[in-house]
Amino acid sequence: MRRNGLILLAALTACVGLAWALAAAFTAPPPGARVVPEPEVRAASDAPAPEAPDEDALARAALEAMLDRDYPLHGLVTATQIPVRVAADRDSQVIGWLRLGGHVRARREPVEAPRCASGFYALYPRGFACAGQGVDFAEAPPERDDAAARRDAPLPYRYLLVTQPQTPEYHQIPSREQQREATEHGARYAALLTEGRERQATKLREGRLANEPRRPAIVARYLQRNFYVASNGGETRAQRRFARTVRGSWVREAELEERTGSEFAGVALDEERTLPIAWAVRASRPMRRVVHPDDTVHIRPIPDARGWERLEVVPWLRRENVGGRDYHVLDLGGGEEGYVRRWFVSVAERIEPPAGVREDEPWVHVDVSEQTLVLYRGPTPRYATLVSTGVDGHDTPRGEFRIHRKYVSDTMANLGPEAGDDSYRIDDVPWTQYFAGSVALHGAFWHHRFGLPRSHGCVNLSPRDAQHVFRHTWPDIPLGWHGVSTDRGTGFVGSRVLVTD
Repeated sequence: MRRNGLILLAALTACVGLAWALAAAFTAPPPGARVVPEPEVRAASDAPAPEAPDEDALARAALEAMLDRDYPLHGLVTATQIPVRVAADRDSQVIGWLRLGGHVRARREPVEAPRCASGFYALYPRGFACAGQGVDFAEAPPERDDAAARRDAPLPYRYLLVTQPQTPEYHQIPSREQQREATEHGARYAALLTEGRERQATKLREGRLANEPRRPAIVARYLQRNFYVASNGGETRAQRRFARTVRGSWVREAELEERTGSEFAGVALDEERTLPIAWAVRASRPMRRVVHPDDTVHIRPIPDARGWERLEVVPWLRRENVGGRDYHVLDLGGGEEGYVRRWFVSVAERIEPPAGVREDEPWVHVDVSEQTLVLYRGPTPRYATLVSTGVDGHDTPRGEFRIHRKYVSDTMANLGPEAGDDSYRIDDVPWTQYFAGSVALHGAFWHHRFGLPRSHGCVNLSPRDAQHVFRHTWPDIPLGWHGVSTDRGTGFVGSRVLVTD
């Protein structure tokens, strides 16, 4: 029986071998034919790896899902500005502010409270707002409101310079006749001031000057020349274009000029490009160090040398004192070095963080002597730029501070010579971060002199730089809010600001 099984197995093996041989004979290419290889079948481990998920997109999706679940209501701010309070009580601590056009998220059920008939709504991520003060809550998200500040632009609003004396600012868009009356009243007031008749001018404005018309009721106020207003929209009426201010009033655009500010921006830093970074703050040409046979050293001009324009990054090497004078030494290429006097260049250099700074903590160093600012995260510099600090007599305070108020924009006065007379205000100065009383880091669209002292104590940055620093310091401005306070009890913490000579 075992012998018969072996014979059967041998026969089957022979049949299989014959089948393979016949298949090979029929499928083999004829002599001289080109052999086309079979396509390679890749193992699953050899397949290209899927693209890494977009972490920002995932984070946004997770946030939206959380908001839809825990803060399902959408709030549209309809008032010029209202406070966010720590509790559902109009006497409780203010922790932040909402501005016209802002879009916030809220929990569904309002909290009843005295002096807030419509109830307080709990906002994301904290705090309460009284709906009756100027927030409309609904289940569906609001349409985009043009009144909202543009958080993604170098300037959150349009900024307009008043070019005429006594320019009327109207409660609503005037008729042609109302505009004529308002203009005549402003011109009469300006004429009295020019004649030195200030008492009569005051009486005119108050409606107490005999035989003179009162100020038209449609006029909210008269703006002085060189005043700045912030605008979040406009409208054309009877071939007249009016700018809408952030407070809902109107000014004729024919009496305004837009200011967009400097295009200057600092330098993003990483492992390949780091400090020191230097800029020409005055146009200059390099000079050469000459050693004479008697070993005396002089600095002499280099004929036809290429110069540097103001705000241009320069190839800085070091500082050097020659003959009792301080110079910056620059790399001219080909092993040649050039010299410029100290006041032609500003250098941003690395320093150690203040004591207690965490590894992931953003903080700011302002070097007044160099007119530079460096934004750090922990010990690592991330961004460097030029600033304008206080002029003589309006010194920027030195020391270590923390940001205690932070606003997308805030109205300020006493801003410096380029901002007009000290009595003039600028509506909604952009990217304002107060760190020492009324002294702040903020955007300055009214001058281009970064790298040179120019302010009355604040730290001026170009609009782009101010926006960048604003985005990367603590506290973050919550979704749809306009500003926050970092006072004790608010739950917000401000970044450190270190100001040194």
